[in-house]
Amino acid sequence: MLARRGVWKFRIAQGLPELPWEDPKALLARVPAGHPRYIFPKSALPEVRRSLTSGRRAAWEALKRAADRALKTPLPKRPLYDTFEGKTRQRMGYTTYFREFRRHIDGAMSPLALAYLLSGEERYGLAAKRILLEVETWGVEGTMSVLSPFGDEPGLSMARHGHRAYDWLYDLFDESERRRVREMTVARSRQVLQRLRRADYLHSPAESHNGRMIAYLSEYAVVLQGEAPDAAEWLDFSLSAFTTFYPHWADSDGGWAEGISYALSYNTLYLPAIEALRTATGFDLYKRPFFRRVRRFFLYCAAPKGEMRPFGDGADSPGVGPAGAVLMMHHGRRFQDPAAVWYAQQAGGLAEGVSDPLVALMTEDAVQPAPPSNLPAAALFRGIGWAALHSALDRPEEDTFLLFKSSPFGSVSHSHADQNSFCILKGGRALAIASGYYGPAYSMPHHADWTRQTKANNAVLVNGEGQVVRSAQARGRIVDFRHQKALTYVCGDATEAYGGKLKRCLRHVLFLRPGLFVVLDELEAPAPARFDWLLHAIDKMQVDEAAGMVTAMRGGVSLTVRLDCEAGLAFHLTDQFDTPYNEGNPTEYHEQRANQWHFKATTRQPAAETRIAALMVVRGPAEKLDVEWKQHPGWSGAAIRTPDGSGEAWAQLTPGAAPPPSVPATARVFGLWLPLKAEAETLAVS
Repeated sequence: MLARRGVWKFRIAQGLPELPWEDPKALLARVPAGHPRYIFPKSALPEVRRSLTSGRRAAWEALKRAADRALKTPLPKRPLYDTFEGKTRQRMGYTTYFREFRRHIDGAMSPLALAYLLSGEERYGLAAKRILLEVETWGVEGTMSVLSPFGDEPGLSMARHGHRAYDWLYDLFDESERRRVREMTVARSRQVLQRLRRADYLHSPAESHNGRMIAYLSEYAVVLQGEAPDAAEWLDFSLSAFTTFYPHWADSDGGWAEGISYALSYNTLYLPAIEALRTATGFDLYKRPFFRRVRRFFLYCAAPKGEMRPFGDGADSPGVGPAGAVLMMHHGRRFQDPAAVWYAQQAGGLAEGVSDPLVALMTEDAVQPAPPSNLPAAALFRGIGWAALHSALDRPEEDTFLLFKSSPFGSVSHSHADQNSFCILKGGRALAIASGYYGPAYSMPHHADWTRQTKANNAVLVNGEGQVVRSAQARGRIVDFRHQKALTYVCGDATEAYGGKLKRCLRHVLFLRPGLFVVLDELEAPAPARFDWLLHAIDKMQVDEAAGMVTAMRGGVSLTVRLDCEAGLAFHLTDQFDTPYNEGNPTEYHEQRANQWHFKATTRQPAAETRIAALMVVRGPAEKLDVEWKQHPGWSGAAIRTPDGSGEAWAQLTPGAAPPPSVPATARVFGLWLPLKAEAETLAVS
């Protein structure tokens, strides 16, 4: 059967960067002969080495400290977890092993090899060589394979770093050693391509780890040009993704759907591939929209000194840390962006402890930092369904920050069943969190049965049940976004994510700067149901059911929530996970994790349709922000006053209810802000 469609017309805007396809063989013909050629070609080494005392000084000093410590790292031991009894012990043994193996490869061999390349000091190179030759004797099959049924992370560490060490240590090998390491590197390159083809990656790119390997293929092609007959084949396959849809979990506006933790990791992983192609062949993937814009995603969606990384796996990790600093420093330098460099400094600068010191050394310090004072205080990443609302983007120490998610990517891979959920930070302190831990290992009971679930997030349950887990169809979407100087409004639709449990699930969020949020949920089920409104926090919350109030506090900052619903609400607070952290985990692998606090407001009467309003005030320790709770028949509201102005906001609880005098008759959500030094701003949603 043949399918036909008419002509599709489109226009390409003028001034866009051009990146036409080039024949991989022609590209590889430009690769310099000899070694090193990866990132730092031999001809550029003298100038790079001179810059170690100037533009690369901070990054070089951090690398040298890491390399000095790595000199004491013993040789890694062969993995044995495949011999353990029972799948759970094998899984936990694998997790424990690959974390330790990374210490030897990512944390020792690779920094040592890079330190040798840049300094010429043989003590670094010989130490790296010992590790590499030891692992070479293990081969690339079994537990060291990226196709291993026991888990692929040990193989992936070597897939990421083995070819670097081969290139950088090239002149330290004798001919026999060079041949052995080259054969290992070629075999692993072919194994990576085998996996990607087996997964039909170019048509089905959703598997997360495959997204790493598509980048590595480009690096292999550069390093092994002239030494492996299939190098052009690897580059062809890699660029087929790199120049079209890659990365799968992103969109051209720069967002990353799997959450901040995985965005930090994966947006670091592919950078060496881009740099290797650029320096060796002149092919510049930075011209693609996503790579040019991803720094904006981190600027808005990841607090540089925050206590958490919303959303998805790894959300429990604190802040962006050195990895975020290095990533943003690189982008700031590459694109001459003072705000990105400023962000990197806020996150700690080029400190040691980064996951890949190479990224810190790929660019020189030539951009003066400047805070993003002239940027809007809110941003929408429609492609991934995220909205970031700030009160002071350029002042992280006092910023009130709400991050909202309603994503078309569903709840697969490292994403959770958390459409229409939000997280709140104040000055980096976590007040409303995505609860649970990414452990004890991927898909262990706590991770699978709590952390991934809707009940672990600041969302809504229907008859105690949440959204569909592990489904690409469990989608949300941003249906409206409006930003003004004092007001920002966003609306998400998570109806589809509930898999038929709801006929309507709209969440409206209105932000009146600097610290008042109105959250209104419009809920409709096929039959009368009870609904749970959820809020999670690190510290114990204060609950006053009679007043309809719950307060979360953390390090001197607070989030006070006043809830209202015509069906009435019953409050419940606990510090227990439904699935404890160590459930199903063999005793020898037990770890202690702090409990978190979980609040639930349940509608007292079943109803097919209802609205739940949450008026939320966020305050800093010395912030002058007065609030007055307001009521009007069928409406719930609040007024705030600060030294800079006053305002009020209302949410309509009863459809059709006559509004307060200041609210348009057709409005469901209304915000009014009356600054003392600017014109009034209003926003009505009908």
